[in-house]
Amino acid sequence: MNDVRPFIDPDKVTDRDSFVQFVEYLVADRVAAAEAEKANPQRYQWEGAAGWQNTAIPAFLEGALAGSLAQPDWGTGAVPSWRDLAVFLYLGKIYE
Repeated sequence: MNDVRPFIDPDKVTDRDSFVQFVEYLVADRVAAAEAEKANPQRYQWEGAAGWQNTAIPAFLEGALAGSLAQPDWGTGAVPSWRDLAVFLYLGKIYE
């Protein structure tokens, strides 16, 4: 299994650099989860490895959208923040 970069809390994303680090974490996390799922498909037939609920792009985007709309404080600024973007992507991973 690939090394997964250390978890970066999306609430800690404050600027472009921390957003890039967060996305790098998310990519590495998904790659590692996909390898675990491939190695043991029976174990992960109902839920993805490492908390991944949505592994296909449409499901990921639906989860991100539904999760962000369920967060009353998400995206309430005049423009989206780096944190808002990170939270959106993280919700794509975890929101069913």
